[in-house]
Amino acid sequence: MTCRQHTPQTDVWRSATMRAASDLVERVAPPSPSYEWRSSTMQTLEAAVTPGTTANFAVTFTVTTLLIPRIPYRPLAMAVGFAAGSILH
Repeated sequence: MTCRQHTPQTDVWRSATMRAASDLVERVAPPSPSYEWRSSTMQTLEAAVTPGTTANFAVTFTVTTLLIPRIPYRPLAMAVGFAAGSILH
């Protein structure tokens, strides 16, 4: 005797329900804030790590000329330099 495997239709029902719920949320909820509404701290941080910006150049120059040479333990200074180079490009 063969046994039929019955697959429940809950997957289809859930996806239709989730679609209806997300449509409702889009209609009711306010839109998410755009990037202009970020804090000035976050905008400055983004400018500092974005290659080619003036802030990135200033941070890179400051870290490589003032911060890294003052680290007395040479392996730590190399690690900090590598991390700064990776972050600041």
